[in-house]
Amino acid sequence: MSIMIRKRMCIVVLLGNVLNFAWANTHPGESLLFPDERTTLDDCHLRFYEFHEQQVSRGNVSQHGGIEYPFVQIAAVGWIQPDGKTLFKCGGSLIWDNFVVTAAHCAVDSNNRKPDVVRFSDLNIYNPTDDEFSQEIKIVEIIRHPEHRFSAHYHDIALMRLEKKAIINDKLVPACLWTDKEVRFKQMETAGWGKLGYGKDLSPTLQSAKLAPMSNELCSEFYNNETLRKLNRGLADHHLCAHHQKSDTCEGDSGGPLQVKLMHNIRQTPFIIALTSFGLVCGKSAPGVYTKVAPYHDWIIDTMRKRGADVDENTYNMTQCAHRYAKYRDFSDGLDKYSTDADRRSSWYVFTELRHRPWYMVKLGWHNVEGYDNCYGMILDEDTVLTVADCTDFNGTPVGKIVEPSVINIIKIHIHPRYRKGSSYNNIAVLKLDTLLIFRPGVQYSCIWMAFNWTETTAKVTGIGRTDLIKPLLLDADINTNQTPLMVHSDNSIINASSCIISDRYLTRMQHGMASEHVCLGNDYFLVPGTCDLLIGAPLGYAELREGKYYQHSLALIQFGRDCGFGEHMIATRLASHVDWLSSVLLPDYFTYGGNIVFLNDNLVEGDSCVVDQRKPGRCVSVAECSDDWRRLVAAGNVSFCSSASVICCPLEVLEKNQRNFIDTELVRCPTLLRELELEFPVGYLVEIGLDIDDKFEFRCLGSIITKQMVITTASCLDDAIHPIVKPLSSGLGIAGNITIIHEAYNKTDKSNDIALIVLNEKFVWSSKVYPACLWMNRTHTPLVMKLFKLTEESVLFQYLLPLYNTDCQRTHPFQLHKSQLCGKRPTGTATCVDAGQVLVSDPD
Repeated sequence: MSIMIRKRMCIVVLLGNVLNFAWANTHPGESLLFPDERTTLDDCHLRFYEFHEQQVSRGNVSQHGGIEYPFVQIAAVGWIQPDGKTLFKCGGSLIWDNFVVTAAHCAVDSNNRKPDVVRFSDLNIYNPTDDEFSQEIKIVEIIRHPEHRFSAHYHDIALMRLEKKAIINDKLVPACLWTDKEVRFKQMETAGWGKLGYGKDLSPTLQSAKLAPMSNELCSEFYNNETLRKLNRGLADHHLCAHHQKSDTCEGDSGGPLQVKLMHNIRQTPFIIALTSFGLVCGKSAPGVYTKVAPYHDWIIDTMRKRGADVDENTYNMTQCAHRYAKYRDFSDGLDKYSTDADRRSSWYVFTELRHRPWYMVKLGWHNVEGYDNCYGMILDEDTVLTVADCTDFNGTPVGKIVEPSVINIIKIHIHPRYRKGSSYNNIAVLKLDTLLIFRPGVQYSCIWMAFNWTETTAKVTGIGRTDLIKPLLLDADINTNQTPLMVHSDNSIINASSCIISDRYLTRMQHGMASEHVCLGNDYFLVPGTCDLLIGAPLGYAELREGKYYQHSLALIQFGRDCGFGEHMIATRLASHVDWLSSVLLPDYFTYGGNIVFLNDNLVEGDSCVVDQRKPGRCVSVAECSDDWRRLVAAGNVSFCSSASVICCPLEVLEKNQRNFIDTELVRCPTLLRELELEFPVGYLVEIGLDIDDKFEFRCLGSIITKQMVITTASCLDDAIHPIVKPLSSGLGIAGNITIIHEAYNKTDKSNDIALIVLNEKFVWSSKVYPACLWMNRTHTPLVMKLFKLTEESVLFQYLLPLYNTDCQRTHPFQLHKSQLCGKRPTGTATCVDAGQVLVSDPD
């Protein structure tokens, strides 16, 4: 095996120590094989082999949902009866310290009497058990919307001004208003003290139910003529129809909230979407109709301000409102069970704040134009970035460069040939850089997850969050009002196609529905808008264990989604679906190879029967016995190794052919010889080579004994010397070389065919301290981890070396590399400097 030599004036930093260290330390990577030619993208764990163990921290995903949260703003609206008891017939919600919002038709009862009081923080309104937390306050004014008429079901909203301010605490906190005209929630929640069924009494305890929205057109079909008479113009834009399975909107629920809880700062804040307006008799399977609050935002603010409330148009800004009483809000579901803030913080895994851009990501940019500011890509190797096709063009201007981690121009853009602009299908692209990225802390690669199925239930998604909505708010702390963008990771669940919820705004991109190339991810709870935005083109995945090491693997590239996939889900391009196209771009000879799959079977040893390509009988033999047909087997993708890298499952037909032409030589017998000897000296095959320089022998190279009378080294080491001296490291006794044989095609300039043999005047005698090195006979694969031995004035030291594809090495090497040369690198990724005559060895057994 020839060794590629790079002669440079630099110092080699050795990773090993003296020889006795080398003898005791065999790296586990020496049993792995690295192919000489790149024929698959599924080689990341070999191509970028992680030499040292990595420590990877992977938290559990915080589980949300499943527990009821209190309606801390809800009010029971009551009429005081002649006997002094209070009958609660409607509901409402505290939205300011002295204002309750409710339905306008709750302004009077059936006897045309106005309600007298509202009661808060009392889940059982007819039982005194929880009265220590309750507050009952007199109503001093009811303001119905000016367009409301009792004879119709329109503008059914009103405000109730209270006699005094409510005491705000963790049992009573004003709710926020959903001010967006679009209601994009697929599930909401309502509560009240309504009847539990037809003909039954009002419930004494607060009941809640989950509802799903329904189109107004479909909703109208459920109502009778009497109801429709009050809807002479049909359902309006301010109406919201919703239904649930167990029961309907009931008498007593009127005016109560239809709401969602939105997450922020490890807290959850209720946002009122609508107010209960009307429905059918309890127990009937029909939807309820609610009055949206968003269309009445200005009226609410104006009405409250005219009556002395310190409110303005920003009072119900979603972020400001979430912050206002955040310290009183419940912790996100599940966190309130922890007794300390430290426990809550350590148990919060929804968002992980990143101190820097993930090292395997780049940010994209444009030349001389302001393009997308949130387009990113995944580093595949030193000059290759993967992204979505959406990020390759901005108003006709192609993406021109990466701007992070450093500014590098893009010289070639490969867009999937079946991609169409604005479509979610085949949305993937390859970007080639004109300057190599240097892998170091801050710049790393990500591997492609080649399998269709993902081994995890979640994947790590990268987004940009707002600091003031992400930072945990613990007890007795003030809200962080810093709006600086913060890069975050979130753990999003993998969602199956049937459960995937896609925002209406993106449906035109998926006119043919979900395809196998799509990955749907998200979490089924909503965030306060603006909490987190996706980074388009960014990879999502996890660090996965392979060959005993953790490697960052990317499952897909982010296409679109709101709020980082929370509530409504996000869509990404599955990389495994496009491996063939990626291979055709990145591996030009891809379709000329077979699968080139290498299998290792630890249960088979030399001499055992085996099967090739699942059908041809074979036997486990040394590579040398099967080498004649090795290349044909590799091209067909039928290579199988037995217990080690030097034992192959060879077809019997090949063995029979070789047996007829078999010539027993020392080279062939080498493995058997070494098994018979009880070796005491770790590198008994190494020799120093002395050259006659100005009538003085200088020992400056190493060589390897391969037969009793022959040593192999590099031609560049001998420097035209005719009679070198060979001195085994174990004995120190020199043997004169008779002749040197230099490869006839040796090129001094590019060091191709840099190999030579020294034929000795005397023969070695094999012992436990002097023995041959076996030549690596595998013509298509190389040990993944090898030792490079170097001769110094004091001793022989070694450093570990990893092989490179020649195509990778060629990017920086000054000369054209030949197939006879092996390119290597130091595991640290720094420059590799070697001298002529150093020996590269491995012990894969």
